[in-house]
Amino acid sequence: GTGYLHWQSLPDLPESLGVAGPFVGVHQDALIIAGGANFPQPVWESEKQWLDKIWVLEKSPMPGKQSETSYQWINAGTLQTPIAYGAAVSAKEGVICIGGCDSRQVFDGVFCLTWDPQTRSLTKKDLPSLPVPCAYTSAAKVGNTIYVAGGQAETGLDSAMKNFWSLDLSEEGTHDFRWKTLSSWPGTSRAFNLTVAQHNGV
Repeated sequence: GTGYLHWQSLPDLPESLGVAGPFVGVHQDALIIAGGANFPQPVWESEKQWLDKIWVLEKSPMPGKQSETSYQWINAGTLQTPIAYGAAVSAKEGVICIGGCDSRQVFDGVFCLTWDPQTRSLTKKDLPSLPVPCAYTSAAKVGNTIYVAGGQAETGLDSAMKNFWSLDLSEEGTHDFRWKTLSSWPGTSRAFNLTVAQHNGV
């Protein structure tokens, strides 16, 4: 048969204002949304605020209806600091959160958020930092390797870079577990770009 998309509404994020630029990914069949930014009411008269809250959307079979699924948001704690506009990729290890910024500075930190469905708890593990701070970037994963391309080193777009970095997750525990600088793309520096992984379907 022909393929099609089936859309289904999920419970609204408990953050009533919503969030822009959070870290988002899936681990252990749970949706993780961490950090982000928004404007308090009244929207166009208030300063943007950065958030540190972590929410997890957990799904489970409906009681008595195993064929149906229920969803519930869980307050999973906070990040060490409010942060938004980094990149995130989903991996078997967890949701890898990369870079980002707040209203004053850009961060080089990288960490992994891991969901434990048995204890319904989230753990955070630091990974090697980026070569330089980077926000408004994007990332993709091919095999065990994460690739990060583009972004800003400072809060202004005039700091956009030609960075192309990789981190091989299979090298964790070895001296080679670090971000490597790769040959960049032809053309100018950029931020707010998209990075996607392409393969031949096999």
